[in-house]
Amino acid sequence: IVLIFDEVMTGFRLAVGGAQELLGVEADLVTYGKVIGGGMPVGAYGGRNELMSMISPEGPVYQAGTLSGNPVAMTAGLATLSILNADRNIYNNLATQTEKLANGIDEILAESDLDYTINRRKSMMSVHFTPEPVKDFASAARGNNDYFKKFFHGLLQEGVYLPPSAFETWFVSNTHDDEVVDRTLVAVKNVVTKLKK
Repeated sequence: IVLIFDEVMTGFRLAVGGAQELLGVEADLVTYGKVIGGGMPVGAYGGRNELMSMISPEGPVYQAGTLSGNPVAMTAGLATLSILNADRNIYNNLATQTEKLANGIDEILAESDLDYTINRRKSMMSVHFTPEPVKDFASAARGNNDYFKKFFHGLLQEGVYLPPSAFETWFVSNTHDDEVVDRTLVAVKNVVTKLKK
């Protein structure tokens, strides 16, 4: 059995070792994206020697792609990973700011009589308008996604651009400092107040 672990969204975002580090997983083969290319369109995979030796030119499996080895994406990825390696405190900052944002939204929504749940892991979070835990597409689909649309558009008018779907993750960035989080929470409060009327 080959354990394949998808780190496209979590690789290098949640920790240097991605979700594998947090969950104690040692995958045989791992896929990466986003951060490994510094946000540029690129993907990568890696794994145990016995699997990687199957790839050409050493092995019989040929792999190629339009963006394979793209110098712009590789340069952006190297710069991003170099910054993360040089300052491991970035991960603590990301987690702290995400926690502050999630807790602030939780306080606002708790006063609104809305059904909601907030998922958060380190620097990733999501808000769903449902009282039940959201753990997959089916449970997310049962939420009040029409309300989420209103919430999204209200925040957009306040100058806060969220992922436009309740099925997407919010990614907090290292540039989201206290001022940005505080401004976002004011915007959330304004929107929730308007939507209650």
